[in-house]
Amino acid sequence: MTAGAQDSALPPDVERELEGVPPCEIAVGVLTYNNAETVPAVVEVVRAGLERHFPGAPAVLINADAGSTDGTPARLAAAGLPLVRARHATPLGQRLAVPFHGVPGRGAALRLTFAVARRLGARGLGLLEADVTSAADEWLGRLLRPVLEQKADLVVPVHARHRYDGTITNLVLAPLVRALFGRRLHQPLAGAGALSARLLDRLLADPRWPAPGTNQTDFWVEGTAIADGFAVWEAWLGHRRAASRSRTADLPTMVAQAVGGLFAVMGGYDDLWLDIRGSEPVPAAGAPVASSVEPVALDVDRMVGAFRRGLRDLGTIWEHILAPETLGDVLSLDASSAARFRFPDELWTRVVYDFALGHHYNVVYRDHLLRSFVPLYLGRTAAFVVATRDRDVGAAEAHLDGVGEAFERHKRYLVERWR
Repeated sequence: MTAGAQDSALPPDVERELEGVPPCEIAVGVLTYNNAETVPAVVEVVRAGLERHFPGAPAVLINADAGSTDGTPARLAAAGLPLVRARHATPLGQRLAVPFHGVPGRGAALRLTFAVARRLGARGLGLLEADVTSAADEWLGRLLRPVLEQKADLVVPVHARHRYDGTITNLVLAPLVRALFGRRLHQPLAGAGALSARLLDRLLADPRWPAPGTNQTDFWVEGTAIADGFAVWEAWLGHRRAASRSRTADLPTMVAQAVGGLFAVMGGYDDLWLDIRGSEPVPAAGAPVASSVEPVALDVDRMVGAFRRGLRDLGTIWEHILAPETLGDVLSLDASSAARFRFPDELWTRVVYDFALGHHYNVVYRDHLLRSFVPLYLGRTAAFVVATRDRDVGAAEAHLDGVGEAFERHKRYLVERWR
């Protein structure tokens, strides 16, 4: 038994599942919650990916389920692989909250999956999402080869997206992760991934796992891996399409959960980021995939209208969150014409940092704080669309890189007010 496994005792029902399961070199984890319709395709990706890229390597499929009622776990048996079913307790409140990633209790599911993988001696653990219908067997190779063959410890996927898809990631999460942890991850909350045995052991031995139901675990894993000097990579995968009835489509909820999760990691683990300066790109497996050219419906007038309503209705909340200079600059933005709307990078950086500080000091009820951020986010998204819609993909990427540079350049603003 590994040190990591010793530090993370498994529930009795999982111990019984492990009886007779042979040791493995590769573990593949699939976290599920009522994914019976989509998980058969994921199972086929696992089977084909292992057969094509890792023939002969002993492998185990680990299913951490949050309490599916549609027979999802039984569908994973069709992979023809040794299977460990590990149901984790998920409070009703978490199941009713409809998380943006579709997996109630994701942190508990990850910890359980990590512990099972190391108990079985896996050298590498790959993670696939149960509701992503566009996965291909090549994904497993690109995620796991850096771990098994090139000494990577954490591999984070990058999916090909339309330039205006995933703007929460592009305009908030990615630039903030870049500034905090010093690594330029394109999609730090991508869901899939791969981890090495030594990183699994490090995480399992850590007593500071985020509290359940807080949407912090993925950011905490990345921050911990970077701070401790583990090798972090990215893997370029294909287009990502998900079909799930358990993911929320409500924008304020998505923003509150995703951004709130990263803000919470900032507050609970500031030793991971306060002293980091600068940033660097990470090695990548595979070649960059062309962005999707499928049209994305974005109504700039509606987004700027939401920003204007925020100016009208949320001033009393923003007064508690934004520094006076920041608030004054926001109020001075010319929102009279959506076609000419601008939201400078330096101002956007201060807005996000002020909200992170407000969350840290709990200046208003945190859910209200996060939801009041939405009109500002919509305004910044509208400005991004206006600035890039008549330009090529390269120009859009350069625009986003400029956002990341601004977050990095003004990190001192955040640090000086945090301590």
